[in-house]
Amino acid sequence: MKGCSQRKLLKNDAMKKYYLLAVLISLSIVNTNAQFIDDMESYTDGESISEGHWTDWNCGGGVGCALMSSSAEAMSGNLSGLVPGDGTTNAILNLDNIIFGEWCLTFYMYVPTGKEASWNIQGTVPVVDGESIVGNFYFNENNNNPGIGHVENTFTGDIEFNFPHDEWFVVNIQFEISAGMSLATWALGINGAELVPAGTPFTNNEGDIPTSLGGVEYYSISGLGSYYLDEFEFFDGNFEYFPCLHLFDVDDNKSIGFEIYPNPVSDALFLQAEQEITSISIRTILGQEVYSSTMESLSYRMDVSNFASGTYFVRITVGNNIVTKKFIKL
Repeated sequence: MKGCSQRKLLKNDAMKKYYLLAVLISLSIVNTNAQFIDDMESYTDGESISEGHWTDWNCGGGVGCALMSSSAEAMSGNLSGLVPGDGTTNAILNLDNIIFGEWCLTFYMYVPTGKEASWNIQGTVPVVDGESIVGNFYFNENNNNPGIGHVENTFTGDIEFNFPHDEWFVVNIQFEISAGMSLATWALGINGAELVPAGTPFTNNEGDIPTSLGGVEYYSISGLGSYYLDEFEFFDGNFEYFPCLHLFDVDDNKSIGFEIYPNPVSDALFLQAEQEITSISIRTILGQEVYSSTMESLSYRMDVSNFASGTYFVRITVGNNIVTKKFIKL
Protein backbone atom coordinates (compact mmCIF):
# COMPACT_ATOMS: atom_id res chain seq x y z
CA MET A 1 0.00 0.00 0.00
CA LYS A 2 2.86 2.32 0.82
CA GLY A 3 4.41 1.74 -2.63
CA CYS A 4 1.05 2.40 -4.26
CA SER A 5 0.67 5.69 -2.36
CA GLN A 6 4.15 6.76 -3.39
CA ARG A 7 3.38 5.96 -7.02
CA LYS A 8 0.18 8.05 -6.77
CA LEU A 9 2.14 10.96 -5.29
CA LEU A 10 4.75 10.70 -8.03
CA LYS A 11 2.01 10.55 -10.65
CA ASN A 12 0.28 13.58 -9.12
CA ASP A 13 3.55 15.52 -9.07
CA ALA A 14 4.17 14.62 -12.70
CA MET A 15 0.67 15.73 -13.65
CA LYS A 16 1.14 19.03 -11.80
CA LYS A 17 4.42 19.65 -13.59
CA TYR A 18 2.81 18.77 -16.94
CA TYR A 19 -0.09 21.11 -16.22
CA LEU A 20 2.25 23.94 -15.20
CA LEU A 21 4.31 23.44 -18.36
CA ALA A 22 1.15 23.49 -20.47
CA VAL A 23 0.05 26.75 -18.83
CA LEU A 24 3.46 28.36 -19.40
CA ILE A 25 3.50 27.24 -23.03
CA SER A 26 -0.02 28.58 -23.45
CA LEU A 27 0.96 31.96 -21.98
CA SER A 28 4.03 32.07 -24.21
CA ILE A 29 1.93 31.43 -27.31
CA VAL A 30 -0.58 34.13 -26.34
CA ASN A 31 2.17 36.64 -25.64
CA THR A 32 3.90 35.94 -28.96
CA ASN A 33 0.68 36.25 -30.93
CA ALA A 34 -0.33 39.45 -29.14
CA GLN A 35 2.75 41.43 -30.19
CA PHE A 36 2.56 43.56 -33.30
CA ILE A 37 3.84 46.58 -35.18
CA ASP A 38 1.44 48.52 -37.42
CA ASP A 39 2.64 51.47 -39.49
CA MET A 40 -0.80 51.60 -41.20
CA GLU A 41 0.81 51.21 -44.64
CA SER A 42 -0.77 47.83 -45.47
CA TYR A 43 -4.33 49.16 -45.78
CA THR A 44 -6.14 50.81 -48.71
CA ASP A 45 -6.63 54.57 -48.66
CA GLY A 46 -10.25 55.54 -48.01
CA GLU A 47 -11.36 52.07 -46.89
CA SER A 48 -12.34 50.86 -43.42
CA ILE A 49 -9.94 48.71 -41.36
CA SER A 50 -11.40 45.55 -39.81
CA GLU A 51 -8.62 42.98 -39.89
CA GLY A 52 -5.80 41.62 -37.76
CA HIS A 53 -5.78 43.42 -34.40
CA TRP A 54 -8.42 45.96 -35.54
CA THR A 55 -12.10 45.42 -34.77
CA ASP A 56 -15.02 47.52 -33.46
CA TRP A 57 -17.58 47.77 -30.67
CA ASN A 58 -20.36 45.69 -32.26
CA CYS A 59 -21.30 48.39 -34.76
CA GLY A 60 -20.93 46.19 -37.84
CA GLY A 61 -17.65 47.45 -39.28
CA GLY A 62 -17.37 49.58 -42.38
CA VAL A 63 -17.72 53.34 -42.76
CA GLY A 64 -19.14 55.04 -39.68
CA CYS A 65 -17.97 52.26 -37.38
CA ALA A 66 -14.42 51.03 -38.05
CA LEU A 67 -11.13 52.93 -38.22
CA MET A 68 -10.56 54.39 -41.69
CA SER A 69 -7.35 54.37 -43.74
CA SER A 70 -6.36 57.90 -44.78
CA SER A 71 -3.62 59.60 -46.78
CA ALA A 72 -4.56 63.07 -45.45
CA GLU A 73 -1.91 62.81 -42.69
CA ALA A 74 0.84 60.31 -41.86
CA MET A 75 3.54 60.09 -39.22
CA SER A 76 5.67 58.10 -41.64
CA GLY A 77 4.96 56.62 -45.04
CA ASN A 78 1.73 57.61 -46.77
CA LEU A 79 -1.15 56.36 -44.60
CA SER A 80 -2.54 56.63 -41.11
CA GLY A 81 -5.71 55.54 -39.32
CA LEU A 82 -8.51 58.12 -39.20
CA VAL A 83 -11.25 58.43 -36.60
CA PRO A 84 -13.62 60.68 -38.59
CA GLY A 85 -15.89 63.34 -37.13
CA ASP A 86 -19.09 61.36 -37.54
CA GLY A 87 -19.99 60.77 -33.89
CA THR A 88 -20.47 57.03 -34.57
CA THR A 89 -17.07 55.48 -35.29
CA ASN A 90 -16.06 53.11 -32.49
CA ALA A 91 -12.85 51.29 -33.44
CA ILE A 92 -11.14 48.78 -31.15
CA LEU A 93 -7.44 47.93 -31.06
CA ASN A 94 -7.40 44.34 -29.79
CA LEU A 95 -4.60 43.70 -27.27
CA ASP A 96 -5.69 40.08 -26.80
CA ASN A 97 -6.96 40.16 -23.19
CA ILE A 98 -3.50 40.01 -21.61
CA ILE A 99 -3.36 38.85 -17.96
CA PHE A 100 0.40 38.38 -17.46
CA GLY A 101 3.75 39.92 -18.37
CA GLU A 102 5.45 43.26 -18.98
CA TRP A 103 3.90 45.11 -21.91
CA CYS A 104 4.55 48.31 -23.86
CA LEU A 105 2.07 50.13 -26.09
CA THR A 106 3.28 53.07 -28.19
CA PHE A 107 1.41 55.01 -30.86
CA TYR A 108 1.24 58.51 -32.36
CA MET A 109 -1.72 60.90 -32.54
CA TYR A 110 -2.53 63.95 -34.67
CA VAL A 111 -5.40 66.22 -33.62
CA PRO A 112 -6.17 69.04 -36.11
CA THR A 113 -7.00 72.53 -34.89
CA GLY A 114 -10.70 72.82 -34.14
CA LYS A 115 -11.06 69.07 -33.52
CA GLU A 116 -11.30 66.93 -30.39
CA ALA A 117 -10.24 63.34 -29.66
CA SER A 118 -11.10 60.66 -27.13
CA TRP A 119 -10.22 57.06 -26.34
CA ASN A 120 -10.05 54.65 -23.41
CA ILE A 121 -8.59 51.31 -22.33
CA GLN A 122 -11.02 48.38 -22.25
CA GLY A 123 -10.81 45.36 -19.94
CA THR A 124 -12.11 42.76 -22.40
CA VAL A 125 -12.36 42.30 -26.18
CA PRO A 126 -14.73 41.62 -27.92
CA VAL A 127 -16.43 44.56 -26.22
CA VAL A 128 -20.01 43.79 -25.18
CA ASP A 129 -21.10 46.00 -22.28
CA GLY A 130 -17.76 47.80 -21.95
CA GLU A 131 -15.25 47.81 -19.12
CA SER A 132 -13.41 51.12 -19.15
CA ILE A 133 -10.43 50.78 -16.82
CA VAL A 134 -9.32 54.35 -16.08
CA GLY A 135 -12.08 56.42 -17.64
CA ASN A 136 -11.58 58.37 -20.84
CA PHE A 137 -8.65 60.22 -22.37
CA TYR A 138 -9.87 63.58 -23.73
CA PHE A 139 -8.02 65.96 -26.05
CA ASN A 140 -9.59 69.45 -26.49
CA GLU A 141 -12.83 68.21 -24.93
CA ASN A 142 -15.96 69.82 -26.43
CA ASN A 143 -13.61 71.80 -28.66
CA ASN A 144 -13.32 74.32 -25.82
CA ASN A 145 -9.83 73.43 -24.54
CA PRO A 146 -7.31 73.63 -27.39
CA GLY A 147 -3.99 72.05 -26.48
CA ILE A 148 -5.34 70.74 -23.17
CA GLY A 149 -6.12 67.11 -22.41
CA HIS A 150 -7.12 65.13 -19.36
CA VAL A 151 -7.47 61.54 -18.19
CA GLU A 152 -10.48 60.69 -16.05
CA ASN A 153 -10.64 58.52 -12.95
CA THR A 154 -7.13 57.11 -12.62
CA PHE A 155 -5.93 55.63 -9.32
CA THR A 156 -4.72 59.12 -8.31
CA GLY A 157 -7.74 60.96 -9.77
CA ASP A 158 -8.06 63.10 -12.91
CA ILE A 159 -4.85 64.16 -14.68
CA GLU A 160 -4.45 67.19 -16.97
CA PHE A 161 -1.76 67.52 -19.66
CA ASN A 162 -0.75 69.56 -22.70
CA PHE A 163 -0.56 68.41 -26.31
CA PRO A 164 0.05 70.13 -29.68
CA HIS A 165 -2.54 70.54 -32.42
CA ASP A 166 -1.51 69.98 -36.06
CA GLU A 167 1.54 67.95 -34.97
CA TRP A 168 2.19 64.28 -34.37
CA PHE A 169 2.84 63.44 -30.72
CA VAL A 170 3.61 60.15 -29.01
CA VAL A 171 1.63 58.18 -26.41
CA ASN A 172 3.60 55.64 -24.34
CA ILE A 173 1.98 53.20 -21.92
CA GLN A 174 3.75 50.61 -19.79
CA PHE A 175 1.81 47.73 -18.20
CA GLU A 176 3.40 45.61 -15.44
CA ILE A 177 1.20 42.53 -15.02
CA SER A 178 3.83 39.97 -13.94
CA ALA A 179 2.05 39.40 -10.63
CA GLY A 180 -1.40 39.15 -12.21
CA MET A 181 -4.20 41.65 -12.71
CA SER A 182 -4.91 42.15 -9.00
CA LEU A 183 -1.42 43.63 -8.52
CA ALA A 184 -1.02 45.17 -11.99
CA THR A 185 0.60 48.61 -12.32
CA TRP A 186 1.06 50.99 -15.21
CA ALA A 187 2.82 54.15 -16.38
CA LEU A 188 1.69 56.75 -18.92
CA GLY A 189 3.48 59.36 -20.99
CA ILE A 190 2.01 61.73 -23.57
CA ASN A 191 4.07 64.05 -25.75
CA GLY A 192 7.25 63.28 -23.79
CA ALA A 193 5.78 64.10 -20.37
CA GLU A 194 5.39 61.43 -17.70
CA LEU A 195 1.81 61.66 -16.42
CA VAL A 196 1.51 58.41 -14.47
CA PRO A 197 4.73 57.17 -12.80
CA ALA A 198 5.75 53.53 -12.96
CA GLY A 199 4.30 51.44 -10.16
CA THR A 200 0.90 53.18 -10.10
CA PRO A 201 -1.93 50.65 -9.54
CA PHE A 202 -3.71 49.84 -12.79
CA THR A 203 -7.16 50.60 -11.42
CA ASN A 204 -9.59 53.48 -11.34
CA ASN A 205 -9.98 55.84 -8.39
CA GLU A 206 -12.38 53.38 -6.71
CA GLY A 207 -9.78 50.58 -6.91
CA ASP A 208 -11.73 48.39 -9.35
CA ILE A 209 -9.52 45.66 -10.83
CA PRO A 210 -9.90 45.11 -14.59
CA THR A 211 -10.55 41.65 -16.01
CA SER A 212 -7.56 41.88 -18.34
CA LEU A 213 -5.75 44.24 -20.66
CA GLY A 214 -8.33 43.88 -23.40
CA GLY A 215 -7.77 46.69 -25.88
CA VAL A 216 -8.08 50.38 -26.67
CA GLU A 217 -11.32 52.01 -27.83
CA TYR A 218 -10.81 54.90 -30.27
CA TYR A 219 -14.10 56.64 -30.86
CA SER A 220 -15.62 59.73 -32.45
CA ILE A 221 -17.29 61.59 -29.59
CA SER A 222 -18.98 64.21 -31.81
CA GLY A 223 -19.08 65.77 -35.24
CA LEU A 224 -15.77 67.42 -34.30
CA GLY A 225 -14.26 64.22 -32.89
CA SER A 226 -11.76 63.70 -35.69
CA TYR A 227 -8.11 62.61 -35.32
CA TYR A 228 -5.39 60.44 -36.83
CA LEU A 229 -3.38 57.48 -35.46
CA ASP A 230 -0.11 55.95 -36.66
CA GLU A 231 3.01 53.91 -35.79
CA PHE A 232 1.55 51.38 -33.35
CA GLU A 233 3.85 49.05 -31.42
CA PHE A 234 2.71 46.54 -28.80
CA PHE A 235 5.23 44.13 -27.35
CA ASP A 236 6.17 42.02 -24.35
CA GLY A 237 9.64 42.97 -23.18
CA ASN A 238 12.20 43.60 -20.49
CA PHE A 239 11.69 47.14 -19.19
CA GLU A 240 15.42 47.43 -18.52
CA TYR A 241 16.02 47.56 -22.26
CA PHE A 242 12.78 48.65 -23.91
CA PRO A 243 11.84 52.31 -24.20
CA CYS A 244 8.38 52.36 -22.59
CA LEU A 245 9.65 54.87 -20.07
CA HIS A 246 12.93 55.84 -21.73
CA LEU A 247 10.85 57.70 -24.29
CA PHE A 248 9.56 59.93 -21.50
CA ASP A 249 13.11 61.02 -20.72
CA VAL A 250 13.45 63.31 -23.72
CA ASP A 251 15.88 65.61 -21.88
CA ASP A 252 18.38 62.77 -21.45
CA ASN A 253 18.90 62.51 -25.21
CA LYS A 254 19.22 66.30 -25.50
CA SER A 255 21.66 66.66 -22.59
CA ILE A 256 24.16 64.24 -24.11
CA GLY A 257 23.43 65.16 -27.73
CA PHE A 258 22.73 61.52 -28.65
CA GLU A 259 21.75 60.93 -32.27
CA ILE A 260 21.47 57.93 -34.59
CA TYR A 261 21.32 58.22 -38.38
CA PRO A 262 20.17 57.41 -40.98
CA ASN A 263 16.85 56.11 -39.70
CA PRO A 264 15.50 54.00 -41.37
CA VAL A 265 18.83 52.41 -42.28
CA SER A 266 19.93 49.87 -44.89
CA ASP A 267 23.68 49.38 -44.39
CA ALA A 268 25.64 51.62 -41.99
CA LEU A 269 24.19 53.09 -38.79
CA PHE A 270 26.02 56.01 -37.17
CA LEU A 271 25.85 56.89 -33.46
CA GLN A 272 26.92 60.33 -32.21
CA ALA A 273 27.04 61.87 -28.73
CA GLU A 274 28.60 64.94 -27.12
CA GLN A 275 30.07 62.76 -24.36
CA GLU A 276 31.96 59.48 -24.68
CA ILE A 277 29.88 56.41 -25.45
CA THR A 278 31.14 53.53 -23.31
CA SER A 279 28.79 50.68 -24.24
CA ILE A 280 26.25 49.75 -26.89
CA SER A 281 23.56 47.06 -26.90
CA ILE A 282 21.07 46.39 -29.69
CA ARG A 283 17.99 44.24 -29.22
CA THR A 284 15.05 43.18 -31.33
CA ILE A 285 11.49 43.99 -30.39
CA LEU A 286 11.34 40.51 -28.80
CA GLY A 287 14.26 41.31 -26.50
CA GLN A 288 16.93 39.27 -28.29
CA GLU A 289 20.35 40.91 -28.13
CA VAL A 290 21.89 40.97 -31.61
CA TYR A 291 24.87 43.21 -30.92
CA SER A 292 26.92 44.51 -27.96
CA SER A 293 30.21 46.33 -27.63
CA THR A 294 32.24 48.48 -25.27
CA MET A 295 34.36 51.44 -26.29
CA GLU A 296 35.27 55.03 -25.42
CA SER A 297 34.25 57.20 -28.33
CA LEU A 298 32.10 60.16 -29.25
CA SER A 299 30.94 58.46 -32.44
CA TYR A 300 30.51 54.95 -33.73
CA ARG A 301 29.76 53.32 -37.08
CA MET A 302 27.94 50.00 -37.25
CA ASP A 303 27.37 47.67 -40.18
CA VAL A 304 23.75 46.50 -39.90
CA SER A 305 23.45 45.23 -43.48
CA ASN A 306 23.06 41.64 -42.25
CA PHE A 307 20.31 42.48 -39.75
CA ALA A 308 16.85 41.21 -40.63
CA SER A 309 14.36 43.91 -41.60
CA GLY A 310 12.38 45.22 -38.65
CA THR A 311 12.43 47.41 -35.55
CA TYR A 312 15.42 47.49 -33.18
CA PHE A 313 16.37 49.35 -30.01
CA VAL A 314 19.89 50.67 -29.47
CA ARG A 315 20.80 51.26 -25.83
CA ILE A 316 23.95 53.22 -25.00
CA THR A 317 25.79 54.16 -21.83
CA VAL A 318 27.19 57.69 -21.71
CA GLY A 319 28.70 58.63 -18.35
CA ASN A 320 25.96 57.96 -15.78
CA ASN A 321 23.19 58.07 -18.39
CA ILE A 322 21.58 55.10 -20.13
CA VAL A 323 19.39 56.07 -23.07
CA THR A 324 17.52 54.10 -25.70
CA LYS A 325 16.51 54.97 -29.25
CA LYS A 326 14.53 53.05 -31.83
CA PHE A 327 15.63 52.49 -35.40
CA ILE A 328 14.18 50.61 -38.35
CA LYS A 329 16.26 48.31 -40.54
CA LEU A 330 14.98 48.27 -44.13
